Amino acid sequence: MIGDTTEDRFQIRAQVALVKAITSNLDLLSHLEIGLTDSSADLHLKMLYGNSEGRSSIVNTYATGRFLQFRKLFPSLTDEALEHKIAWSLTGANQQLSEQERKNLDDPSRCLVLLLTRLAGTFLCEANDGSLRVKSRFLDEWQDLILVIPPMLVSAAWIAAQPNIQRKTVSERRNFQRKVQNWFCDSTLPVDDDPLLDQLCRVEGLDETHMHLNGTTEAEKIWIDALRKTSKVVGAISGVIKREDGIHAAIGNGVNRLLRQEESTLTPKLLKERVEKAVVLKSFLLEACSQTGVHIVPKDLSLEERYAVAVRSRPAEKGLSVITSEALQLVDIITNLSDSHGGGIQGIAFLWYTLIRAQFCRLLVQQVGQTGFDQFQYITFNELRETTEKDFAERFRQIDRGTQQPVDFLEGRFAPKTTPDGNAYRLMQILRGYLKFLDEEPSGKSRGELARIFSNPNIPHSSLSEILHLVRSLEDGKFENGREVVPRSLRRLRLGLVVHFIKRTDLSERERFKNGGYLAPVCRDSKARREADQAARALVSLMNKTTGLCEIIRGVDAASNERHAGPEVFAQVFRRMRRAGIKRFTYHVGEDFVHIASGLRAINEAVRFLELSAGCRIGHGTAAGLIPAKWWSSVGGAVIQTLEDRLDDLVFAWGALVQRGILLDRLPRLDLEIRRLSMQIWQDPLLTPELLLRAWHMRHIDPIVRNYGSHDVDRDRDCEIKMYEDCKLREPDALMQFLRRHGVAVSRDALLRSGKPILITRETDILDLEVLEALQSVTLGLLQERRVAIETLPSSNVRISIHQSYNEHHAVGWLGYGRSFGPTSVVIGSDDPGIFATSLRGEYAHLLRALEANGAGHETMEILERINKTSKRFRF
Repeated sequence: MIGDTTEDRFQIRAQVALVKAITSNLDLLSHLEIGLTDSSADLHLKMLYGNSEGRSSIVNTYATGRFLQFRKLFPSLTDEALEHKIAWSLTGANQQLSEQERKNLDDPSRCLVLLLTRLAGTFLCEANDGSLRVKSRFLDEWQDLILVIPPMLVSAAWIAAQPNIQRKTVSERRNFQRKVQNWFCDSTLPVDDDPLLDQLCRVEGLDETHMHLNGTTEAEKIWIDALRKTSKVVGAISGVIKREDGIHAAIGNGVNRLLRQEESTLTPKLLKERVEKAVVLKSFLLEACSQTGVHIVPKDLSLEERYAVAVRSRPAEKGLSVITSEALQLVDIITNLSDSHGGGIQGIAFLWYTLIRAQFCRLLVQQVGQTGFDQFQYITFNELRETTEKDFAERFRQIDRGTQQPVDFLEGRFAPKTTPDGNAYRLMQILRGYLKFLDEEPSGKSRGELARIFSNPNIPHSSLSEILHLVRSLEDGKFENGREVVPRSLRRLRLGLVVHFIKRTDLSERERFKNGGYLAPVCRDSKARREADQAARALVSLMNKTTGLCEIIRGVDAASNERHAGPEVFAQVFRRMRRAGIKRFTYHVGEDFVHIASGLRAINEAVRFLELSAGCRIGHGTAAGLIPAKWWSSVGGAVIQTLEDRLDDLVFAWGALVQRGILLDRLPRLDLEIRRLSMQIWQDPLLTPELLLRAWHMRHIDPIVRNYGSHDVDRDRDCEIKMYEDCKLREPDALMQFLRRHGVAVSRDALLRSGKPILITRETDILDLEVLEALQSVTLGLLQERRVAIETLPSSNVRISIHQSYNEHHAVGWLGYGRSFGPTSVVIGSDDPGIFATSLRGEYAHLLRALEANGAGHETMEILERINKTSKRFRF
C-alpha cells in the first residue's frame, strides 16, 4: 500500500514517468512497422517475433526508446541520473519484487500489464456508490498521467485485478457487465473520491457555466469509433492539411504541426495506417481470448469485418454502453495475458496496440508542452472528433455520469450558422440528442416514451418548435385533465443553450487594409463583422418564427482565438441579440495575450463595448489573476508588440489611473510615451492622451454604417446609424481619430507604421509591476461594480496559460487566498472537457486541492459551496 510520504510521492511520480515513457516509445512503434507493407500486423509480428534475432531487436529498441523518452521527460538530468530514476521507477525503494518480476518489467512482452496493474492499485478505488474513483490525494499525478496514456487501460487493469469476480454462467456474466457499467458511469474518466464533493453534487448539483458542446467527447470514445469506422474517423484529418499562416508570419499548417510535434514523421496517411494496424491487433487479441484460443480468419475479410466478427464472437453484451463493451474487451485481454503470464507474441501485440491507442488519444488531448490558445485550436481543427460528435445524446450521458448525476444545469455552447435553415438543422441535432437522453433512465435504458409519442400520428414531431415542445414535456412532465400523460424525465441534467460567435481573422483582408487600393475593406475586420452579423440575423429570424426557442437559447458569447478579433468586432452583434430579447451575455477574453496589459485592456473592452452588466459574465479573465512578476518570468522578461497595440495599452492604463485617481505620479511619463508613440504612428501633434482615450471609448460603434446614409428600414441597422451620427455630433475630433484607425482620411504609411514591432522588456517597461497590479485591481473593481462574474476553468487555464500546476491557479487569489484581490464573483466551468481530459466535478476537485495548498484549510468546502451558489445565480 503506497502512503503519502515524500518518498511515496516520488515513487508514484516515477511510476507515472515510466508508463509515460513506455506508452510514448516512438522508436519501438516505428521499429515494429519496419517491413510491414499492409495492415496484417499480427502476421508480421509472428514473423518478427518468431526468431531470436527479431525478439532481441524488439527488446533492444524497447530499452533504448524508453530511455530516450525519459530523456525528453527530464532534459536537465544526466544519463546516470536517468538510469537511477528508471531503476527506481521499476522497483522503488522498499518494494519487495521477485527476480522474475524485475525481469518482467524490463521485458516488452510482459511489462505493460504489470505496470498498468500497479498504477491501478495506486490510483483507483471503489466508492460507496459502486463507481470507480481516483484517490483524491493522488489527483494531480493522475491528471498528469491521463494526458499521455488512455485512462481506460488503467481502469480495465483495476477491474481485471479484482478478486472473486465470477463470469462463468450467463447470470454471472450479466451481473459482471452491470457492475462494470456502474463502475464507469458513462465516462472514461473516473472522478475523485472526496465525500464532501459527493455531498455537494448530490444535494445541490453543480451548474456548468462554460462548456462547448463540440470538444466535450472524451478521447477514448473517439478511439472506439475509430476502430469501427477507421476511414471515416481518421480519414477526416486529411481534409484539413492545407496552408494556414500565423498572424505575423507564414508558419505552415497548424494541424500538420500538431502531428509533427507528436512525432516528426507523423502524417494523416501514417496515422490511418496505424489505426488500421490497431484494428488487426485488437482483433488478434480478442480472438486469443476465445475459449479455444484458436480463430481462423478468412483471408477475404476486410479489417472492419474481422473486427466485427471478433467482437460478435464474445459472450452476449446487449444493452451495454460503448464504454462498458470496450472495458469488457480490455478486461478480457488483460486477464488472458495475466493468466498466460503476459509474455510472448500476445504481450507484444498488446504493447503495440497500446502505443497506437495512446498516440491517437494524445492528438485529442492538450499536452503539458502545448502552451497557448493556438495549440489548443489545432486540436479543434484536426476533425478527428467530427464523426463521433454527431451523437449529442452520448455527450449528455457523459456529463450526467449515470447514477452519479453531478450536474444540475448545463449551458451548452454552439456556433450559429449563417442561414435560418442551417441554425434549425444544428439545433434539431442537439435537441434530438437531448430528447433521447431525457427519455432514458440513469442506467441508459430507454423508457420508451418517445417511441410511444412518435407512434401516435396525431402528435407531429418533425419541426423545431414541436421538438422544443417535446423537450419541455419530458423535462417537466405533461398533464392533461389532472392526468400525467408524459412522465417527467428521470435524468437530473437540464440544458440551456448559449450561442457563441466565432472570432476570426482574414490575413488577406488585413494586408489589403494596410496596403489600400480599390480592394481595401471599408474598415478593420469587416469580414468578421459581416459574417457575425449575418449569423446573428439568421438566428434572430429563426427565434422570431419558432415558438419556445427563446426559452432554451439563454445567452450569447463570442469564442475562439481572441487575438484574431477584439470585443469591438462583436459590439453591434451583441446589441442586435439584446434587441431580440437575449438578456445574458458572456465573452471569452483575457486568456491569451502578448502583454498582460493587453489582456487587461481586452477585459475592460469586453465589459464596456459589449455593455456587460448585472448577471453577465466574462470567460477566463486570466490576465486579471496572474501575478505580473510570474508572467514576466514565463515570457522570458521581454515581449514584442506592434506599435498600435502598445499605444492602446498605454492609453488604457493612463485612463484607468486618471479615472481611479491612483498612482498619479506615473501620469507624466505615461503622457510623454503616449505622445511619442502617437507621433510615430499618426504624425499629428494635436493628439493627446485624453483625445485618444475618447476615441478608444468610441470603438463600440460600428464603422461600417458610415456608408449607409442617415436612415435604414432595418431597425437594428437604423439604431447603429443613429449611434454613429450621435457620436459624430458630440465628439467630432474623437470620431475623426476613430475613423483614422479604420483607414479613413489617413495615409497608408500611417497604417503600415502602426503595425511595426516594438520590444518591451521588464526592466524598461513603463507599466511596471505596481502599475500592472493596479490595473488588475481596477479591472476586477469594474467587474464587481457591474455585477459581472468570471468563469474560471482550471484545466483549460493550466494547459493554455503559464501555470505549472493546479496549485498555482490564479482563481485562489480571486477567492481570497495566495494573493488576495478583494471580492470577486467566480463560477466554474470545464470549457472543452474532452480536450482537457476533465469534467465539471473534476474542476471542482482541482480547485479544492489548490485552495487547500494555499492555506484555505477548513474553509475550503465553504468556498466551493459559495462558488456553486454563485453559479446558480449567474447561470443563464
